[in-house]
Amino acid sequence: MQSYFQILKKLWALYKPFHFHFYIQLGLVFLFQLFSITTSIINSHLINNLVSKQITIALYFFIGWVVIVVLMNISFYFQNRLQERNLNQPIGQFLQEYSLKKILNLTVEQHIEDHSAIKEYTITQGEGAATAILNTIFTNIVPTILYTVVALVTLTFYSLILGLISLIVLMILLYWAYKFRAFHSPYVSTNRNNWAQNRKTRTEAFTHLPLAKYFAREPFFIKKYIDNRATFVAHHLLTRELAITHTLRRSNFQDISELLSLGIAAVLFLNGGFAIGTLYLVLNVSSRVYWNINSFSSVLRDMPLWFLEVNKYLQATEKDPSFKEKGIKLGSYDETITFRNVNFKYPHSLSNTLEDVSFTLEKNKITALVGASGSGKSTITKLLLRAYNYNDGSITFGNIELKNMDAGCLREHIGYVEQHVDLLDETVKENILFGVTDKSRKSAEKNLEIIAHKARIDQFYHRLGEKKFDTVVGERGIKLSGGERQRVGIARAIIKDPEILIFDEATSSLDTENEKYVMDAIADVSKGKTTIIIAHRLSTVRDADKIIVMDKGRVVGEGTHDELLTSSPVYKNLVEHQLNS
Repeated sequence: MQSYFQILKKLWALYKPFHFHFYIQLGLVFLFQLFSITTSIINSHLINNLVSKQITIALYFFIGWVVIVVLMNISFYFQNRLQERNLNQPIGQFLQEYSLKKILNLTVEQHIEDHSAIKEYTITQGEGAATAILNTIFTNIVPTILYTVVALVTLTFYSLILGLISLIVLMILLYWAYKFRAFHSPYVSTNRNNWAQNRKTRTEAFTHLPLAKYFAREPFFIKKYIDNRATFVAHHLLTRELAITHTLRRSNFQDISELLSLGIAAVLFLNGGFAIGTLYLVLNVSSRVYWNINSFSSVLRDMPLWFLEVNKYLQATEKDPSFKEKGIKLGSYDETITFRNVNFKYPHSLSNTLEDVSFTLEKNKITALVGASGSGKSTITKLLLRAYNYNDGSITFGNIELKNMDAGCLREHIGYVEQHVDLLDETVKENILFGVTDKSRKSAEKNLEIIAHKARIDQFYHRLGEKKFDTVVGERGIKLSGGERQRVGIARAIIKDPEILIFDEATSSLDTENEKYVMDAIADVSKGKTTIIIAHRLSTVRDADKIIVMDKGRVVGEGTHDELLTSSPVYKNLVEHQLNS
């Protein structure tokens, strides 16, 4: 883990837009603490003059006390008001926006490799911890340090021995807190990871609720959650008990130290070393010092967890994209796409998924990729969408290397329909328009009916009711059937009029009737576009302009349906297997 100083340095750099407000806040905190110690000093003189019956002078001190108290309250008011308006709320919003931008800046590869529930938990906890550290610095740490320094100077001025005792106690408690933090941090870290793991189990239960219900596996998630929790609670209790024991020992030491200071002050007063007002000042300031030390020690107990959360948050948000997505923006992507000797291996995989793959996707033609599961078909589409970077070889659009292209611009010209269409918990209309830029939205909305007809959505208008396009589809489109989701996915892909269409197993999970509807839609929208169809059912691709046969990451056949039946044993075997199944 990075040191506290390194983390604070990074947070300070992150908070650069708010530096001016930090300085204002520090000034107000300093004023408040200065006023606070001043009121104690004025009160001591007020008491001394009242005891000696110097009423006029006492009145002046009383007026001074009133003025200082008013100024102190005003500074406290502005300190809290400005902290809330200029720091707390703006920084909270700033962190959320910053986190979203940083996470969305990562590549698809990195999102696939990380667990979403744990990543979301890490970001949320880190944002909260970063805000907690900020609040604690200005509401506890800085005021405590300022008051303690001024108080120690004041105590030393009136009694060297009391000042030294307070300073020694402070140093012992700080060193004690530092040593305990080093000892306790591994327990806190394990505790945090345990609860993140348990949160993952619960999130998966929420996410896969229909799956759990359909398979009557509710007990599986409950048992997994409870079994993990039993272990985690035991460690959590141990972690908390260590902190409680430390707090008790620290409090006992602190109470004894405070009693010692009070005893010394009482002896000095009884021996005439202090006036009654001075005794009040010493007791008041000394008590405040010890109270501040106690409060500060409690903060030091919580700080390790907050810094741990922020450290993990920074690790998540400081990640660089696994490859460069910015690059050349083409005016048109209506080009022949050529794969030359492409090799690709997934992260953490021991062997290549694609091995020396070469073929051509002719522009404005329909090319189908077929093969057994795991043969590398879908991997090709992931490379075209720049979800991953290929290891060796070349993929070109015309004469432009794919690696040198701007990924965002490329994706704007590709319409993609996956096997299981991922829909937002929004209306049919919003899901269709999801891939359209704000600039093109108005014109796209005018074409909704035309697109709905092309994607065969109009064939299930009766299911949508009067709301039609304004029907909310539910989480992941659960209110729609599989075929309906696929057709919404096709509409989403084509409404932006892309030059390239990719259908990745778009019909594999559909029944015969829905497959026909979807295939009719695909045939309609593919006219005049470079189209890649990945299919498990060969009946859906037999009319493609070209079929590429994949086997164990290699291209083992290429041609039309009729040509491959005579030239490719793998393709012939696939056809015969489906005819006999």
